[in-house]
Amino acid sequence: MLAYDQLSHLSTRRKYEYELQHAIDIENNVGILFLDLDRFKYINDSLGHRVGDKLIVSVAKRLKDIVDNDTSVLRQGGDEFTILVKGIGKDNISKLAKDILDYMKKPFIIDQHEILITCSIGISIYPEHGKDIETLMKNADAALYWVKENGKDNYSIYEDYMIEKSANIMELELELRKAVENQEFILYYQPKIDLNTEEIVGCEALIRWDHPRRGIISPERFIPLAEETGLINQIGEWVLREACKQNKKWHDTGWSDIQMAVNMSVSQLKQSNIVTTIESILNETQLDPRFLEIEITESISMVTKEGKIKQLFDLKELGISLAIDDFGTGYSSLKYLNKLPVDTLKIDKYFINEIGMAHYSASSLMVNAIISLAKSLNLEIVAEGIETQEQMKYLKKQQCDIGQGYFFCKPLPADELEKFFKR
Repeated sequence: MLAYDQLSHLSTRRKYEYELQHAIDIENNVGILFLDLDRFKYINDSLGHRVGDKLIVSVAKRLKDIVDNDTSVLRQGGDEFTILVKGIGKDNISKLAKDILDYMKKPFIIDQHEILITCSIGISIYPEHGKDIETLMKNADAALYWVKENGKDNYSIYEDYMIEKSANIMELELELRKAVENQEFILYYQPKIDLNTEEIVGCEALIRWDHPRRGIISPERFIPLAEETGLINQIGEWVLREACKQNKKWHDTGWSDIQMAVNMSVSQLKQSNIVTTIESILNETQLDPRFLEIEITESISMVTKEGKIKQLFDLKELGISLAIDDFGTGYSSLKYLNKLPVDTLKIDKYFINEIGMAHYSASSLMVNAIISLAKSLNLEIVAEGIETQEQMKYLKKQQCDIGQGYFFCKPLPADELEKFFKR
């Protein structure tokens, strides 16, 4: 068996486990760091596996650069790495983890793409967290799970409660697969309001999981799992069909000007049949394409690959509106805007939250800049997350077109939202 991974030239698992066992036999302190790249799947989806492989090689090189000669680095597979450190205490292991986090944030330049990534690290230490290879690696993995579930881009040293948390995540993943089969999802809808006329002009469809035992589960808890497991495409198609069906029902009832917004990830756009799927759903539900808006939920730079741009233009040809969600955060880049056939920019609620707060004038300036940019490109501008009258008045003064948020109405099931329509 090869001792080194052919792509990254790092140790293989078998060689690593041999070195780990040897270290346990002779050392008082041995640390295991499990490292996972955050959002690596999106880089593969958007830029291709060739770029993804080159990124893995570059990450491997950085890891080798930052550790000393007595430290072993293993590529577990995919975007997962393991680091073995010997003879140093918890404080020094923590310092190494922090140094790795900082080093990984420096841009990678691959095939003329500037790629920004972060990573998550879970740590276990011999003998405190286990006295054999299996236990140490299981506990480092549990610590990594905990970091991923609590915001990513961080490190954590194993604690006993984390193993239970890790088990809960695995259980949730199994239940999510059953939820797809059993159709346990429901849609809530949040209205969009014209800030000038105060009329309802649209809704955003927001999925919830109506779990038979846990109750209502928010998308923040299960959508990342759906994306990791590949279930997002099935779930996304269900959301689209139900949202279009509901909007057609509203139109037939008399609310004929409502436009329905549905979120779509890059992994959904990656499907070769996505355009025909959406067209089929529109035909099936008999909804006029003008009353469907697709919100692209990833960073702009991740939808600029030629194939995906063509799909966006094909959707536009159907008469569907396109929006960029959470504009102003992440890796959004202005240079891509003129390449995409978008109609709307949605200002991320992070900036809206800080309007009117002391010492946060920068967020107000950012909001002004985004609105000005949208106006200059003849794009509609939507502010999401409006919670106060002060925010609403400020946005209206800055000539923001549409508002959405709890100030107007929280997300509601369809029957409850109809009462809001009748107000």
